[in-house]
Amino acid sequence: MKTVGSVEKALVILGKFSREQPEWGLAELSKELKMSKPTVLRLLNTLEKFGMLRKNKLTKKYKLGMRLFDLGSIVVGQIEVRAAALPVMREIRDKANEAVHLNIISEGERVCVEFLDCAHPVKASVDIGQRSPLYAGASALVLLAFQDDLKREKIIDSLELKPFTKNTETDKEKLRARLAEIRQKGYAVTRGERNEGLVAISVPVFDRFKEVAASLSIGMPEIRAEPEKMDYCIKLLLEGGRKISRQLGCKD
Repeated sequence: MKTVGSVEKALVILGKFSREQPEWGLAELSKELKMSKPTVLRLLNTLEKFGMLRKNKLTKKYKLGMRLFDLGSIVVGQIEVRAAALPVMREIRDKANEAVHLNIISEGERVCVEFLDCAHPVKASVDIGQRSPLYAGASALVLLAFQDDLKREKIIDSLELKPFTKNTETDKEKLRARLAEIRQKGYAVTRGERNEGLVAISVPVFDRFKEVAASLSIGMPEIRAEPEKMDYCIKLLLEGGRKISRQLGCKD
């Protein structure tokens, strides 16, 4: 496949921006990419011209530009499951008065594609576009649990189980047992496995091929996770997951 070298270099630059390092200076990028400063500067100027990057006038460092947000919003808007899920998510959020989010698998990670906030001042927030590995947190575990056997094992074999908190599962055999339990119950519940002090509940959403298309989740602080409320939220999510799955063409 023939490609355009300058476009490749520009895309490599964009790929260097992350949540961990949202800003880059000219000298930093030049050193990181092993490219000359004049070359990197030309690429940065071009990306800035088209709104892909913006330059901080004080620090002289570059950040991702709003044009990327616009393009990302178009992609998110095209995701069929998101369109089907939004009305159901609003209903669940209003009944539970807790944050609700929708997640998919992308490039071997769990990615949040929609988040609805709640009215509580203390809440569990998830950024749209946020990524996490498939072994930590209810939304990720559901996406992994309901993969077909071969795909699930391939993913597990590739994982490096690093702890986020003291509650994160880091043993692969115990992870397999946990995933089997999730498949049997039809939902996942986690307590402080990715973020301390937070509880998450998640259920699968299936497409017309009866493959897991997304996970539908509620997150809340542990202080509000009383048994009666947990049972109510599980019921809401299971009903919501089935409703969205039917809209995607999955027959019960």
